[in-house]
Amino acid sequence: MAHILRVLEHSTLTVGDTQGEGEEQAEFLIEHWEKLLRYHDTGSGRRYYDIRHRAVRFKHYVGVLQAGSLTIEVLPKVDAVPGASNPRDEPFDRWRRLLLHLLAEAGLLPVDSFNTALLRERENTLLDLYLDLFLTEVEALLRRGLIKRYRQHEGQVKALRGTLLFGQHIARNVVHQERFYTRHQTYDRNHLAHSLLQQALLLIPSVTTTASLRGRATRALVSWPDVTPVRPTAAHFARLRTRNSRQTAPYRSALGIARLLLLRLSPNVLHGSDELISLFFNMNRVWESYLLRTLQRLLPPDWTATKPPLATFWQASSYQSQMQPDLLLTHPTRTPIVLDAKWKRPPPGQPNPNDLRQLFAYAQQYRANHTRLLYPQAANDVPLRGEFEIPLHSSGDPIQCGISYIRVGGMSSGLGTSDVDSSGYLHCSIGAELPYWLEQ
Repeated sequence: MAHILRVLEHSTLTVGDTQGEGEEQAEFLIEHWEKLLRYHDTGSGRRYYDIRHRAVRFKHYVGVLQAGSLTIEVLPKVDAVPGASNPRDEPFDRWRRLLLHLLAEAGLLPVDSFNTALLRERENTLLDLYLDLFLTEVEALLRRGLIKRYRQHEGQVKALRGTLLFGQHIARNVVHQERFYTRHQTYDRNHLAHSLLQQALLLIPSVTTTASLRGRATRALVSWPDVTPVRPTAAHFARLRTRNSRQTAPYRSALGIARLLLLRLSPNVLHGSDELISLFFNMNRVWESYLLRTLQRLLPPDWTATKPPLATFWQASSYQSQMQPDLLLTHPTRTPIVLDAKWKRPPPGQPNPNDLRQLFAYAQQYRANHTRLLYPQAANDVPLRGEFEIPLHSSGDPIQCGISYIRVGGMSSGLGTSDVDSSGYLHCSIGAELPYWLEQ
């Protein structure tokens, strides 16, 4: 049985902390702290947490950390007090479901729909959820039938076809005149997509102790065709994206999860049994991606929400400095609206001065007279509206700057409150504010 500790971002986990009762009780022991310390010392863990005396303080990354027999899930909560311990009455299940929905709507959980039964089973770790979703997609591909593709192949054939590689043919077939060494096309299942999926299947037994997942991975490998092994890189997945076709559309979800497992899962085998596995997401990036996709879903047809490309705002003979706002709303006949998403909680009514300076620079660069900071709502935060003292350089128009606190999920965490709407999307207050933004 998995021993799972659930904590909040920015919280502190101290040796001796426990959760659960009886056989399900999980305890953070000194041996777990030592493994996290060694992982931190390698440099890999420094992005995710800081080391304290017999304690660990987590940062703004959320996800899962597996240290030996203990699994630690780090969950988001915008009003978590930095450095505080994790209260026993904290609704961790709710924050976990909220994280899963945020990841899905941000495009970081690349599946079309959730298995709702799995989401409600508390004993499944976040890592096991990803593995289960991946195996479900792979099993669906096997039932559908794996596709074949043409590929170039060099080798011996008994009937001449393709291009005869004369030098190799002479070197290899002096005494075998019945053979030809050629380069020719082959139509089979040995191609890059299947090689990458195979590597993800081979990874599963080493990152989970759940017997059902290991068994499903083994059965899938037994049915898998013989393919050329690859060492997965981001370039491999980029090549597949450029070859996207209707034939490969059913592979999209499986490859998306495989990419995450192979490139972002960080198995760090220190020595012997000291294996530590991490799968983390930067909440600033999750928040930005979630808001972008939500705006793309809610905006009127004549408005477009994008993550704009980098723009050069200062240049010298040998160096240039660039900027890039999080979100840009554009319209064929209106000035753009610049939005900056921040996953943090400033003091009530006091936006961070650096955030405001950043928005002022964005407004001048993108000739936008309307800008907005988008913070997550933690309590009864009240939106603000202000104006920069210096007008837009290109037109002389004043630059409006609003502060919005975006509520995601239900109004409260009490029983009977639903975090999702009838379509399965998270409740989000941005839909109510959007018409007001577009009218200005």
